[in-house]
Amino acid sequence: MDTIRVVIVDDHPLFRQGVRLFLQTVDAIELVGELDDGTELLEFLGNEAADVLLLDLQMPGTDGLEVLQTLQENAVAVKVLILTSFGGWERVHKALQLGAAGYVMKDAPPEELVAAIQAAAAGGTYLSAAAVQQMLSQISTTKPPSAASLIEPLTKREEEVLALIVQGLGNKQIAGHLYLTEATVKTHVANILQKLGAKTRTQAALWAMGQSRGEQRGVNP
Repeated sequence: MDTIRVVIVDDHPLFRQGVRLFLQTVDAIELVGELDDGTELLEFLGNEAADVLLLDLQMPGTDGLEVLQTLQENAVAVKVLILTSFGGWERVHKALQLGAAGYVMKDAPPEELVAAIQAAAAGGTYLSAAAVQQMLSQISTTKPPSAASLIEPLTKREEEVLALIVQGLGNKQIAGHLYLTEATVKTHVANILQKLGAKTRTQAALWAMGQSRGEQRGVNP
């Protein structure tokens, strides 16, 4: 297994230290850098390869949303996991729109952070189970349509792919589960995003979770 190279951007030294000390105990994950805001991140990533960025949203100076915007504008190939706490869901939603692979609660168990890093590095998504229902209840605008209102419904295969996206799997892992080529999975994912009007697979996962919640309540989300 290749080592996953991680960089953290967070303005709290004690939190960064805790992450560093924990990741030092985890095989196949290496913390390659720590920054206290996003000002020098592009320069850092120009000199140091990283697979996953752990990013605090609320920081003095260049905050997390500005960092995501800059990464998107410069097409920087790093997977971003938002580090957050309860509240501020509009900012978290905006971060997902800007391409974040998911979010991790700052008070999450250490093993959850590892799972999130591994999912992001594999091209998958990670949405904190402890907070996803609060996230869904807070999102009231820019939602993809309900399943019943889709102009072109998802095919059975696309539904299967979407279910695995919700589980946080990347394209290669999905291909293995469904006995498809990775290229075929990429096509299915592109079709899913187009049909849902979603920009990222993370948004598609949130949509699917919202549909599931609506079915459990007997109403559309």
